[in-house]
Amino acid sequence: MSKRVGRKAGRRRIRPSLKRLALGAGPRVPLRTALARLASRLPWRKPWTTIEEQNLWNLYVDTAWFGVLEGIATTFVSVFVIRLGASNSEIGWLAALPALINVFWLIPSARLIERQRRRLPIILLTGFLQRLGYLLIALMPLFIHTYRVEAVIILNALITLPTAIINVAITSLMADLTPIEKRAKMVSIRHILLSSVGMVVVLAGGKFLDLFPFFPLNYQLLFGLGTSASMLSLYYLKRIQVPDEVIARHQARPKELLTLRLRRFVRTVAGQRDFMRFAGANFVFHWGLYLPAALYSIYRVRNLHASDAWVGLLSTVLSATTILSYLWWRKVAEKRGNRLVLIISSLGLVLYPTLTGLSPRIEPLIVVSVIGGVFSASHNLSAFNFMLEVCPPERRPSYVAIYTSLVNVTAFLAPLLGTLLADLTSVKIALLIAGGVRLIGAGLLSVLLPSGKTAPLGLPGKKLERP
Repeated sequence: MSKRVGRKAGRRRIRPSLKRLALGAGPRVPLRTALARLASRLPWRKPWTTIEEQNLWNLYVDTAWFGVLEGIATTFVSVFVIRLGASNSEIGWLAALPALINVFWLIPSARLIERQRRRLPIILLTGFLQRLGYLLIALMPLFIHTYRVEAVIILNALITLPTAIINVAITSLMADLTPIEKRAKMVSIRHILLSSVGMVVVLAGGKFLDLFPFFPLNYQLLFGLGTSASMLSLYYLKRIQVPDEVIARHQARPKELLTLRLRRFVRTVAGQRDFMRFAGANFVFHWGLYLPAALYSIYRVRNLHASDAWVGLLSTVLSATTILSYLWWRKVAEKRGNRLVLIISSLGLVLYPTLTGLSPRIEPLIVVSVIGGVFSASHNLSAFNFMLEVCPPERRPSYVAIYTSLVNVTAFLAPLLGTLLADLTSVKIALLIAGGVRLIGAGLLSVLLPSGKTAPLGLPGKKLERP
């Protein structure tokens, strides 16, 4: 009995020691300390010292979760419509109709945002509606058995309405929350997160579509999962805390743009010479940028007979190259200025449709995707950095809306023209013509852009442009 009691007592004496060891006492203190330090450096355990840091973290996580849907929608909606039997002109309308809506909707969206004291609620509402639209695309085949292509085109266009509002609102919110000296880092991290998550999702999504070849159920599952994941981003957007001084500043001039007369506004914009030269040259370049927008999927699927896995792989290579290129181009822009980077990227983007049209097989498009990723990264950074520099700070939201509206004119008309050229000639010739138009636009940019080194600021919330 005494031995048993002694053993039990020994156990009782040992247990507190084990508990202390588990808590970090005794000889295991160094290991526990190292693990604690490691855990404290993890993003979700980081002790935020300011509201600004916490807001930035919430923006980063929002971007990561939305990147799931962004990658799926950018890559597979057009392929989905092709698999449904869409014609070339219908593919053109899929790419062009959202741009047409933006032409007429962006400036009213800017007015709507500028009239709001608190802009976060409208961001959450429009963000939910935007994600809901892709869920409706996933559910559409369950209820519609004819005119499915037309239904996807209409739904994709309607998604543009909340998307325009949330893009303008986030652009304004980022400017309010982030100091100028930290904006470049914030924009770069958001772009890298968006591209990184999209790259992984697109690669996995393409493989999933091939391994589960039950159309359209496989696409429905993919769109549904993407929508569900992107809903989580709204939770982190909701956690953003807008400072009171920002809300007060919005309250001070809620109807400034609304009361602006059209004639006076046109005279004011025309008087901004640097903005007009930049917008005019970039307007021409964007004709070549969007002319082949609907042709890439057609050429890969119909001409080169690419599988969904190959479509996902090409998009993944493009995204991976874009991510790596951001890190390098940002340093170049800081040293050489955005003007030089914009001209180089415009000339480099001439190669993407040209080499795509000259490729007789799907395999060489991997190299073409690398080229597209390198120069699309520099264009995404430099074009909007330069645009923000030539916009008057006191009217920046309005000038952003004007510039984006001009771009969307080309985004609407150019894909339709591209599919028309493809029907009249061939997809290959239309791709080569697009390369020629880009070359003309790049020449105008090199001649008309005002000289001077500009700081790399960036445009938060702007959807990344594909090459």
